[in-house]
Amino acid sequence: MSIQNLPMNAIEGKTNSDIVNEFVHGVSESDSVIVNRDGFIGNIVNNVSRSGSFLFGILNAINQFLFQDKIVAGIIIILGAFLSIAYWIFIAKVMEVGRCRFFLENRNYVKTKVSRILLPFKVRKNFHVAIVMFQKSIYQFLWMFTIIGGPIKAYAYRLIPYLLAEDPTLSTKEAIDLSSAMMYGHKWEAFLFDCSFFGFAILGMFTLNLFNLFYTNLYMEASFVEFYYHVRNKYLSFNTVSYFTQDLYLENKEQLEEYPEDKYFLPEHSSRKFLRQLDYNSNYSLTSYILLFFTFSFLGWIWEVCLTLFSDGVFVNRGALFGPWLPIYGSGGVLILFLLQKFRNRPFLTFLLTILICGVVEYGTALYLETFKHLKWWDYTGYFLNIHGRVCLEGLLFFGIGGLGFIYILAPFMNRYFKKWNKTLKQVLCIILVFLIACDFIYSSKNPNTGDGITSQLVEK
Repeated sequence: MSIQNLPMNAIEGKTNSDIVNEFVHGVSESDSVIVNRDGFIGNIVNNVSRSGSFLFGILNAINQFLFQDKIVAGIIIILGAFLSIAYWIFIAKVMEVGRCRFFLENRNYVKTKVSRILLPFKVRKNFHVAIVMFQKSIYQFLWMFTIIGGPIKAYAYRLIPYLLAEDPTLSTKEAIDLSSAMMYGHKWEAFLFDCSFFGFAILGMFTLNLFNLFYTNLYMEASFVEFYYHVRNKYLSFNTVSYFTQDLYLENKEQLEEYPEDKYFLPEHSSRKFLRQLDYNSNYSLTSYILLFFTFSFLGWIWEVCLTLFSDGVFVNRGALFGPWLPIYGSGGVLILFLLQKFRNRPFLTFLLTILICGVVEYGTALYLETFKHLKWWDYTGYFLNIHGRVCLEGLLFFGIGGLGFIYILAPFMNRYFKKWNKTLKQVLCIILVFLIACDFIYSSKNPNTGDGITSQLVEK
C-alpha cells in the first residue's frame, strides 16, 4: 500500500551541462554516454527537481533517445515532462489565481468558502487565466537575462494574479500594464515586506517547513492582500480604471458574511448538480461492497504500476499477488466505507479516522509479510514520521485524502451504476472475481510475487 516505489539503484549519467555541451559542439564518438539500463528516468526526474528546469529533462530524454536507442524510455520521459509542464500551466498557475481570489474575499467576508479558489474554473476562464499567467512567467524569465531587470520585473508583475482574481477577463497586456503602473513607487515597499518574513523562513527550516505550511504561508498571503488593497486604493485615488469597477461586491459594503456568488459580473457554473446526485449516505449491498473492493484494488494497482513506470521506466507488477489488484487498497476502502457510516456527515473526523484505519491496515499487513515472508513489499525508512518503515505521515495523509474521495465521490458514483446492473449478472461477476482472487491468494501464499522493484530483503537488527 506504498505511495513510493522501493529504492532504486544509484544511476551514473551525464550532467545537464555535459548534455548542453554535446548539443552545442557535437557528440564525440570516443565519449560515450554511460547509462544504467535500470531506472535512469529516476535520475532525470531528480535532475529536473534539483535544477527546476523542464528543459534539461527534455534534453536528457533526447540524449537517451539518440545515443542509447532508448525509444520507449525517451517517450516516457518526454511524456512525463510535458505532463508536468501542462499541470504547471493549466492547473498550478490557475490555482495560484484562485488562491488569491480566496484571500481577497476572505478579507471582507468572514465565511468565505475554500471552494472560492475554483473561481477561474467556475466562470470558465481557466484557460485564459492559464495563458496570461504563462506569458507573465515567460516575460519574467526573459527579464532575468538582463540581471537587474529580473528582480525589478518580478515586483512589477507581482499583482497580476490578484488582478486576474478580480477580473479573469484581463488580457496579458492589460494585466501587465496595470500591475506595473500600480507597483510604480511601491517596489521597495514590497521588497521590505518580503524581508520582514525572513525570520519566519528560518524558523520554518528548523521545523521541517511545517511552521511555514501551517502558519507563515497563510499569514504572509493574508498580509499581502492588505498590501494589495493599500496599493490598489492609492492608485484608484489618482486614476479611474474600469477594471476595478466590474466586481462591485468585493468590498462588502452591504456587510454580508459570504460573497454573493450570483452577483458576480461573470456567470458561475457550479458542479453541485453532479455532487447532489451522489448520495454518500446511501447503504451498500454485499455485491456493491465486493465490486467496490475490486474497483479500489484495481485502481491501487494501476496507481503503483504507473509510479514505477514513470520513476524507473519499467513495468513492474506491484504487490504480493499476481493479478491486477492490490487487496490492501480494496480492504482499506471497504473498511472505511463500512465502519465510518455514522461519521459521513463529519468530513474532518472521517478524514482522521480514515488515517487511523488505513494506518492499522498498512502496518498490520507489512508486519505480517515481514514476519511470515521475510520480505518487504514497501519501506518508508527515512521518511518523515515513519513507524518502523511500515507507515509514514506522508503516506497516511495521502490515504486520508484518497479515502475521502472514495467515500464521498467514487463509491456513491460507482454504486449508482451498480444498482442499474442486472442482479444475476452482478452475482455471477462477484463469484468469478472472488474465485480468481482466492486462487491468486492460494498460489501466492506459497509463491509470492517478488523481484526487483517489488520486494527488498528484510534487514535483521
